[in-house]
Amino acid sequence: VLQLLLDGASNREIARHLVLSMNTVKKHVLNICGKLNVRRRTQVIAKAQTLPLL
Repeated sequence: VLQLLLDGASNREIARHLVLSMNTVKKHVLNICGKLNVRRRTQVIAKAQTLPLL
């Protein structure tokens, strides 16, 4: 999910690509936000790019 976020995919695109429901993708994105201590999707991308996650 994180890699697809970094690639600029929308929740709908992520759901289709990973064969998940939209609610599951939203939950994953919220969990990622919590782990990175950010509130917005754009902040996830900015912070993830500074960390050796991928």
